[in-house]
Amino acid sequence: MLDKILLIVGVALLSSFGAIAQEHEFKVGFKVISAHDSSRQYKPSTTSSHKLHYRPIEIDLWYPADVLPTDSIVSFSNLISLLEERCKYFDDTKIYQGLTEEMLQYICGSLNCSDHDILKSVNTTSYLNAPRVDIPFPLIVYFAGFNGMSYENYLLLELLAKKGFIVASVSSIGRYPGNMTMQQEDIMEQVKDAEYVIEYLTNAHIASDQIGLVGYSWGGLAATILAMKDSSKFKAIVSLDGSEQFSYADAAESSALNEFRTADYFTPQSIQAPFLYLDSDISTLETLPDSIYNLVDDIRGDKTYVKIDNATHEDFSSLSVVLSEDRSKTPYAVIQTLATNFFLDKLKGENVFFENIPKDGVAHQFSPPQVTTSRAETKMTLRFIGTIRDNKSNAPLAYANIGILNREIGTTSNSSGEFEIPFLESNVNDTIKVSMIGYEPTLILLDDIFKKLKTRIDIQLQQRDVELNEVVVTEKKLTTKILGNTTDSKFFGGKFASGDLGSEIAIRIKVKKSPTYLDAFSFNISYNTEDSAMFRVNVYEVVNGLPGRNMLRENIFIKVKGETGKMNVDLLKYNIVVTGDFFIGLEWVEGDRNAGIVFSSGFINKGTYYRKASQGRWKKFPMGVGFNVTAKY
Repeated sequence: MLDKILLIVGVALLSSFGAIAQEHEFKVGFKVISAHDSSRQYKPSTTSSHKLHYRPIEIDLWYPADVLPTDSIVSFSNLISLLEERCKYFDDTKIYQGLTEEMLQYICGSLNCSDHDILKSVNTTSYLNAPRVDIPFPLIVYFAGFNGMSYENYLLLELLAKKGFIVASVSSIGRYPGNMTMQQEDIMEQVKDAEYVIEYLTNAHIASDQIGLVGYSWGGLAATILAMKDSSKFKAIVSLDGSEQFSYADAAESSALNEFRTADYFTPQSIQAPFLYLDSDISTLETLPDSIYNLVDDIRGDKTYVKIDNATHEDFSSLSVVLSEDRSKTPYAVIQTLATNFFLDKLKGENVFFENIPKDGVAHQFSPPQVTTSRAETKMTLRFIGTIRDNKSNAPLAYANIGILNREIGTTSNSSGEFEIPFLESNVNDTIKVSMIGYEPTLILLDDIFKKLKTRIDIQLQQRDVELNEVVVTEKKLTTKILGNTTDSKFFGGKFASGDLGSEIAIRIKVKKSPTYLDAFSFNISYNTEDSAMFRVNVYEVVNGLPGRNMLRENIFIKVKGETGKMNVDLLKYNIVVTGDFFIGLEWVEGDRNAGIVFSSGFINKGTYYRKASQGRWKKFPMGVGFNVTAKY
């Protein structure tokens, strides 16, 4: 018997999928069960009489139903509205009024639809509080993705209920006030929520003791952790592109992932239940990770690895197809079919999983493709320190940029021109770039440093000859316009992508007339737990669609000291003139590495461009951060 099977499924083969094997389908009911876990305290420093003293539990339940003519259908927007209701309940530190509307706009923007009201006309096939078929069906527990809820995969959950399963969704809610993070303490809250849900539903005889787990993204990791904790209790586990397959690319995230791998409870070899990992296609990523840890390699029992060709991470969510006219020809249809048939196999003994996989274009291997060793196993050979100075005056240069070109290793010098930066042995053939506004950049080959076994690098930069802009006096009356993204959303935000100084976020501003004069730069901070941080404003030319040469002649700094709300930077004295499209953004140069500063964002404008470290590669994220300029032309 094969220990592990690799199935590579092409999107072109979707039409060869037949119907899911079981012919009978139930009508589906949906209800929300509210409870409290009295064994866990949720809000600190409260008494037992406080409504948030004990851990709140909200169970979204799909189930086979005996639908009555008077039962009403559940709409997609009904499911989204549950997010607003729960935010208001779980988090008493903020105001969430209007979150449902913004969430629908967010989803609409991600789907490039013209009007978010279209989503309000989308109905599910579930009936609200319909009578349940009074049979203890097998139970499937769904673990939502990072800070997610059941709406993200409602189509799969409905389908499972149609096939005769009780399906309970466990939201991704961390410690008070509810935000999920990459810290172990928060994901363990979701794991414990699931344990409570299982006990609640089985003790109430709503579900049988035949139990399966399924999780999406970060929820896949939570489901896997629960399977490790109680290995004999579960009959099947399905991971939808789950985070338990660790992709090592960002240093901060890699450190957090390694904490999971080294934890006492992280024992994939203890998983006894049949395990199905549905994987996205790594070739769809803009940047390949340094390495991948395949948890499936360490599972000793019945395991199946399936890669969906050309599928992105987002294709594993119902949101990718919520407006699709024909969902049967999407990667999500493949994912639904494989997951459902796997549970029919393992929880009902129907033997339909393998026989309903397309026969053409499927490759079988004993193990998923091996990738290079993880960052956890890659030795950091040297940690360099040094000072960046002016080559004439020898004065230290504060907040200069230093990093490996097009990598995600970089930083800025401090107020005394000093820096510290780690390099890996694998960086030996890379190049360091050192730059500063008003100075000529310099390049240093790391191979030269490694050969000399130097751990200190002192760098001198030469001032750039600056041509001043010609001042043009005109009697023409100029028009003032706000260009860019003016959102002040309290619910959707963007933040710096890493904990490294020198990381940046920027947006592209379209210019209609030349010349255009920049008077002010504005942005909105929706959330701030940082006592003090300093940013540098950068203005870049557009080169091949990405930020290129910095157009500024001197540094523009802004300090933030715990404020929220609109922030304005006066640009008049810097005489910034643009003649075409440009990028404007913020670079983090001073402050706590774990700074909790969030900028209002939205999908109405184009996306945000970001890089995680000084001299790193620019990438694009679809949500537009709320940066804008006051301009005259």
